[in-house]
Amino acid sequence: MGEMTVTFANVFMSKIETQILSKSVKKPTVWKRYIDNISSVWDASKRDIKRFIERTNTHHPTIKFTAEIPNTESTFLDTIIYKRFREQSILDIKTHFKPTETFQYTHYTSCHPSSVKKRIHKG
Repeated sequence: MGEMTVTFANVFMSKIETQILSKSVKKPTVWKRYIDNISSVWDASKRDIKRFIERTNTHHPTIKFTAEIPNTESTFLDTIIYKRFREQSILDIKTHFKPTETFQYTHYTSCHPSSVKKRIHKG
């Protein structure tokens, strides 16, 4: 069942987001989702975006969205995106590290399978 959880979440969220976006008058220019994390780009006021989130949160009884509407940068998964649309029409990107990141790695002599040890540098 564990390997199906992500698939079910993707199918469910795809249906929810399709319904929400089809009902919305104001829509994002870009809408990207990875499982339950969404990043979007809007050509709208913060007030309009907040209204969208409020309406979105009435769509389904158990699904609630939170939003950060930053002025200078946005974090999506492990990436920080610096917005400089108006000045230079470019995006600057760098890696985001969560405050809990300790940069601790599994020691090679641990009891992990050899296949994990051979590929740990790629993770």
